[in-house]
Amino acid sequence: MAWHTIQEAQKLTGKSRRTLYRDMSTGRLSWVPEGENARRLETSELIRAYGALLPVAQPESEKKAHSDTGLGTADTTLILAELKALREEVAELRQAMRLIEHKPDMAQDTAQQAETVEPLVAPPDEAQPVELSSVPDKAPGHWWSSIFKPFKPN
Repeated sequence: MAWHTIQEAQKLTGKSRRTLYRDMSTGRLSWVPEGENARRLETSELIRAYGALLPVAQPESEKKAHSDTGLGTADTTLILAELKALREEVAELRQAMRLIEHKPDMAQDTAQQAETVEPLVAPPDEAQPVELSSVPDKAPGHWWSSIFKPFKPN
């Protein structure tokens, strides 16, 4: 049979949460742990301990259209026409993408153009040595040394 949470068991039996937990602690009602703090009760165990269960009606969901939009109105016709136009546009764009993807001759032309173009910057004829600025021997002081001067007793 089905397994139920404590809240579902309350609705099915009409018993309070306290009664269900008391009966579980005394052993009158058996249960199975689920996770760290949850407990599950089987339907047959609820029937054994408390007798026939209460009928629980499932609420029937109401299906309503929006209050300002009726079914089959002119707005619906406009929306469907726009949807059709958008789907046609998407189909045309997909076809254009297929045509673009299947042109291998354009890729070859681009490769040939790249080979024929001369480099924009010619390499230097002679490598000239680059002079580096001299590195100071003394390591710079801390950033706070310019703010706080060392104390010199008189």
